[in-house]
Amino acid sequence: MRRNQAETASRNQHLHKFAPSWLSIKKCSTLFKSKTASLDSFDANTEKLFWQELHTETVSTSKAALLLGAAAFLAFVILDVTTKDGLSAVEFIGRCLIVLALCELFSHLHYHQQAHTQITRVVKLSITISVINLIAVMLIDGDPAFYIETWPGLLPIYFFTYGQMVLPIFDTIVFGWLSSLALPLAGYLMGTEIITLIPSLLILSIVNLFGLCTRCQLEVHSRNSFRERRKAEYAAEDKSLFLRQISHNLRQPLQAMSCYSSVLEAAYTEKPNDPQKPIVGKLCSAIDELNNAFNHVLDIANLETGKQIPLLTIFDINVLLASLEDQFAPQAAKRGLKLKVRLRAKRPYTVYSDPYILSQVISNLIDNAIKYTNSGWVLIGTVKLSNNQLKLHIRDTGIGIAEPQKRSIFKEFYRGHRRSDDPQASGLGIGLAYVLTAVEHLPDHTLSVYSTPNRGSDFQLYLPIAIEPPYCKWAPNKNNTVAGSFVLIVDDDHKVLNALAEQLSAWGCLVQKANSKAETLAVLGEIIRPPDLLITDFFLKNNETAHDIIAAIEADCGPIPTIILSARAISADEKAKWPKATLLLRKPANAAVLMEMMAKAMGK
Repeated sequence: MRRNQAETASRNQHLHKFAPSWLSIKKCSTLFKSKTASLDSFDANTEKLFWQELHTETVSTSKAALLLGAAAFLAFVILDVTTKDGLSAVEFIGRCLIVLALCELFSHLHYHQQAHTQITRVVKLSITISVINLIAVMLIDGDPAFYIETWPGLLPIYFFTYGQMVLPIFDTIVFGWLSSLALPLAGYLMGTEIITLIPSLLILSIVNLFGLCTRCQLEVHSRNSFRERRKAEYAAEDKSLFLRQISHNLRQPLQAMSCYSSVLEAAYTEKPNDPQKPIVGKLCSAIDELNNAFNHVLDIANLETGKQIPLLTIFDINVLLASLEDQFAPQAAKRGLKLKVRLRAKRPYTVYSDPYILSQVISNLIDNAIKYTNSGWVLIGTVKLSNNQLKLHIRDTGIGIAEPQKRSIFKEFYRGHRRSDDPQASGLGIGLAYVLTAVEHLPDHTLSVYSTPNRGSDFQLYLPIAIEPPYCKWAPNKNNTVAGSFVLIVDDDHKVLNALAEQLSAWGCLVQKANSKAETLAVLGEIIRPPDLLITDFFLKNNETAHDIIAAIEADCGPIPTIILSARAISADEKAKWPKATLLLRKPANAAVLMEMMAKAMGK
């Protein structure tokens, strides 16, 4: 009687140790219900994409787990062989087969081209093999005391199953609870006392409940992140579509305005005393500024949405700086400033960047420095910081930037007070916004600003040095001239076609016009000599493209230099079909850029 009472008291005392665990189970159950209630499922296609993305992300983790599992099982085999009397042939072969099975599953994931489609099946097989191995080892050993050493082997399997979103939550629940019941049941069958099984059963239940809560929390977070990412992608697509539509609708009239203003400016050069000449000059400047701002807005959007990918190459920084000095020297002289460009006198000369984007970045910084400097100088120079980095300074003696303004100057359409006080400091406040966006998308490029009000500013641009042998793939053209060239223009927009024809005629070019393939063939039948240059829009009416125009001209005259002047984005596949002597220029293109591209295309 006393013995039974003592056993009962001992058993109650033993179970009392797990009283907090029952409270934990109750709390976990409540938390699990709240978490599962917040699991919002998607529609069938989105659900498929969600799991496909998750599986793609967990392939490498699963492969690592399989390798570690195989290594652990192999270590146990070696340990058993060295610490015991030895394993029987059946035990040794059985455990080695498990190691081989896990290695085979790893190989299947590693060499399968679409591993994410196989990962659920592989994980199910691997965790099932692991659990069966634990049970088999325990039953083969046959010693009830061995159960205490064996059942903790489930815990790392649980940590992986609940911590990685590989299996659907229902499969995770089924595996977790079946395995937590199967192992104690196997222990009971081999003669382990119930009092010994209860602690493991309770701990495995708690681990399952906590694991499920964690798993549900992970899935809620993953689903919310996936949902927000999809919203951002849809918003980016809508923004991209809007920009494509508005760019197509605005580029055409902007191109026509640029052409007509160029013709008007050329006409007034012969009338120096005409009172309307200053107005014409202001009109041309305003149109150029509008074109630049419009292009910067689209450039920012293209960089942010991935439509414009930097084309990195190796080029001489001195060539770029010398070109910019020629470009901005008249502007600085007009404001009474000294523009000092210090070219590098010793190596390294070459940087690794996108020459077009970097030229735009530095141009905006120089332009801002000139506009915000009343008197003094603007200095551009480079300093070698290390074997991998150059620092480019754009310094000025201008009005400087107050500390609260330093963050605002990189916002879109932010304009300092200088813009309203000085009519020569024109602009829409988009240049520095483009600078920041471009620098963020150029690898290993950074930008910093140091400024003191009324004492000037120093914009510092950090550039990666080219490690490969120097060779220049890019250099700006100088002293461009297109006078006397015979140019064929093809565009289905009559306003742009006529404006561009008048602009080229004002430059001394002989011009022929066409708005379709049929008119192009008619022009080719009348002309005496082949054109020196073809300028054509890419997308024409009646599903015609520049490919049709180029093919018609090549069939009649042979290959000629071509400029594609387009307002719409053109796919890489379409560009790959162009002849080698084909350049791309987007609308609207100002006069200087158009003339330079024409000279480049014709080898002038």
